[in-house]
Amino acid sequence: MIGIVSSRADIASNNMAEHLIEEYGFRKSSLNGKECWKTVGIILCTIETPLIHAEAIDAFNFDVAYFLSKHKSANGVPSLTVHSLGNWGESATAGGRPHELSTAAPVEMLAMLNRINMMDAEGIERTYEATHHGPLLRTPSLFVELGGDDATINNRELSHRLADSVWSAIPEGKNMVFGKVAIGIGGGHYPRKFNSLALDKHYAFSHIMPKHAIVNMDGTDNLHMLEQAMERSKQKPDLAVIEWKSINANTKDRVITKLDELGLDYEKI
Repeated sequence: MIGIVSSRADIASNNMAEHLIEEYGFRKSSLNGKECWKTVGIILCTIETPLIHAEAIDAFNFDVAYFLSKHKSANGVPSLTVHSLGNWGESATAGGRPHELSTAAPVEMLAMLNRINMMDAEGIERTYEATHHGPLLRTPSLFVELGGDDATINNRELSHRLADSVWSAIPEGKNMVFGKVAIGIGGGHYPRKFNSLALDKHYAFSHIMPKHAIVNMDGTDNLHMLEQAMERSKQKPDLAVIEWKSINANTKDRVITKLDELGLDYEKI
């Protein structure tokens, strides 16, 4: 069973959920004693709390959970994004736990990335984001986000079109032909080079570790987390892809040493 999760605390999430319920044959139902909406093979649950604290979703035993969310952009740039969940470092201020990753859904994320890139939404960035924030889940999961300033986040038409893209991506994620499953290492929070590899060569990224999450201010690193990234993925990663020019020589050496320890091949991009 596929799960779609929305939150009443999030206007973009509400707009997407309401559109799906109205347009795609959902009927009111219940799951584990909670009100929800159901159609063939899909259950939509609306929670009261912020999505980043939705650890209770594990109890529903979904095959995959799609979270419908807003994305507040610091610079207000309109965006459509998809990403895995977890915290690479000590901070867990946005849900989850320090140094803990949720289970990624790489093929479903690739299908979703393809869909948002097919949307008629001129002037809006469409991209993976690096793995970040909660909830911490064993359920394979992904966040689908409408980002930007308040005007974009509150745009009902745009949220409805994003909801339509989620609806189209769900069956594609079940049957998609893909290239390799990859862990991304390096680059920024919006990993444009990994986007290109996914769209052009059908690489399905699971977790993406941005360059700022590799080495900490005190000189220690978070590369031990790569073992979790290998284990916590619906499809096992075939390799790591390193955005080579984004990290310095010392960091490259650390990354390659850890990948060799884990027996994981890598490619440079």
